[in-house]
Amino acid sequence: MHRGFLCLTGAAALLCLTLPPTPAATSDEPIGRAAFWETHQSSAGVADKEAGGASYYVDCGATETNADGRSPAKPWHTLNAVNEHTFLPGDSIYLNRGTECHGMLWPKGSGSSTAAIHLSAYGSGVRPKVIAAKDDEESFKLFDQEYWDVDSIEFSGGTVFGVFVSGQTGILHHIHVRNLLVHNVQGGELKSKESGLVVITPGKLGQHFDDVLVEGVTAYDTNQWAGILVGGGNFGEVPEKDWCSHVIIRNSSVHDLYGDGIILFRVRDGLINSSAAWHTGMQPTQTIGTPNAIWTWMCTDCVVSRSEAFLTDSPGVDGGAFDIDWGNTRNSVLDSYGHDTQGYCIAVFGAGYVTRDSLVKENLCINNARSPRMASYQGAIFLWTWNKGVIENLRVENNTVYWTPPGSFPALLNHGDIRGAQNVFRENQIYSGSAWFLDSNSNMSFQDNRYTTCGEDGAKWVFDGHAYKIFDEYRNRTGQEKGSTWKPETAAPPYLGRSRPQEAESRSSVPIAQTADGKGSAKASGWTVVSEIPVGMDAAGLFDPAASGQLMILKNLEMQYRASGLHLKITLDLKQPVSPESLQNAIHDLGLNGITASKPPGHESFTQPKTRLVAPDGQVEREWHEFVGPAEIGLAIRGILGEPFYPGMEQDRP
Repeated sequence: MHRGFLCLTGAAALLCLTLPPTPAATSDEPIGRAAFWETHQSSAGVADKEAGGASYYVDCGATETNADGRSPAKPWHTLNAVNEHTFLPGDSIYLNRGTECHGMLWPKGSGSSTAAIHLSAYGSGVRPKVIAAKDDEESFKLFDQEYWDVDSIEFSGGTVFGVFVSGQTGILHHIHVRNLLVHNVQGGELKSKESGLVVITPGKLGQHFDDVLVEGVTAYDTNQWAGILVGGGNFGEVPEKDWCSHVIIRNSSVHDLYGDGIILFRVRDGLINSSAAWHTGMQPTQTIGTPNAIWTWMCTDCVVSRSEAFLTDSPGVDGGAFDIDWGNTRNSVLDSYGHDTQGYCIAVFGAGYVTRDSLVKENLCINNARSPRMASYQGAIFLWTWNKGVIENLRVENNTVYWTPPGSFPALLNHGDIRGAQNVFRENQIYSGSAWFLDSNSNMSFQDNRYTTCGEDGAKWVFDGHAYKIFDEYRNRTGQEKGSTWKPETAAPPYLGRSRPQEAESRSSVPIAQTADGKGSAKASGWTVVSEIPVGMDAAGLFDPAASGQLMILKNLEMQYRASGLHLKITLDLKQPVSPESLQNAIHDLGLNGITASKPPGHESFTQPKTRLVAPDGQVEREWHEFVGPAEIGLAIRGILGEPFYPGMEQDRP
């Protein structure tokens, strides 16, 4: 089969990410995770059409007013024609790229289990834009509808929602939204957590959604609550059979929000993967709750993996990166990256209910609890219960924490009522600029951990109310920390600092500059991330989930390191022939700056991804022969270029 190549080169900074290989199930893994990954990593695609499905075209820049909408030559010219029509299974609605339509879009009708209704774009150029009117509550709406595939549209405006999907009738199936740009939801008083940019939520007790996919969505700028919310419903006690089920949020990013970032509320079998949230919790004064970046509440068998959260805040408590909240069962936070947060990196909570079988594993935490107020009662890892809540069976394993609090505060704070047969903090590494490593009651056991004091005299562990400043005394008197070690280091590792490491500065071809306004200039550092990505495209003209995940995180990290001048070079190996128009549309929708396309001569095809971190002198510093997650490559880049120069993110947003 013919194999095409595309070379993308961006002259800005980045970090690379993709989806993980399917982990093998282990005997001590919580129930319900064994086949989860293989089930959820396949491409979603667009549901097959039934025979006779009709196509409709919309061009809000067209001048003809009597067209029937059945061809690009005779398109509907307003959204009213769409809103007044009831579509049938297998129908498709296409909005012309490069055009703007004003008003709310609410097409009627439902698809079927064999043929969804498809709302998408045609032509070439930027996504078609739907701009809500001043008093419209939402820009796009579905209500009591099911079997919809929606992709490749920009939605702007709305006073309560950007994209709003709800209902009051039984189980509604198959709501898939992909490759959307949703922004500028600005309303009056913030009244509900079921508000924000992308909200898919039951409208009545007993109603819920099954089979929800939110993929490749960028959502930003709201004074309502959430970036992406699936589930919820303010109905008091809701039996688990009425929770939303089979929910995936992946390859998406949210930022500049008054409330939460990406959240699953009352969900069975959920996944948040390869996604990012930042500038969350920006509400000036707390009115209805305290936000986090990425978290789950009242969920069974829900996983947050290979995701990233940073620059999180809260007008009250919380303000953290990741959170397994109360009422969850068999929830995990895996291989994710929480950094430069006002609050904690990862929390596990119990309140009023039992939080069961939680797993926090292989995550990276750097420079958390920047707020002295939050650092004083949270830590980087925060375990807490209240209102007679309980945490039952908790494993915190193989995490790495770089802890630089604004004062003498512990990296781990555990005052929770933790019960069960397996409650363990093991094989974690903590590098601390503070002497205080942990403050824990006796409900957790500690073993095989590595503690390093960096540039600080002494060390401290508080266990069961007793403070110890000598590691051997702490271990001998408590019976904890079998196999654990502690050591002091005079020099702090570069991840603890906020400035650029001297080695990277000396090896860079051009130093980082800063403009008078403090935003920084994107001069070349000479460091380059080179990534080769096998990629397929589906019938909707969208990249496959694995490639999309890599590219989305590259985009997010390019933004973080833009002012540091990191280069990005990407080669896509296309798995099948695609039309030039579809390919260029897919590249354009990514929103990566400075991309050029070419067909590099002499390149061999590849079937496995490969990513390299290349120094200014051409030496390969690191190399990964697989899709690499945000934590691993983030640590590598931060060790070279230091903390991202965040004021530089304000340029050329989103």
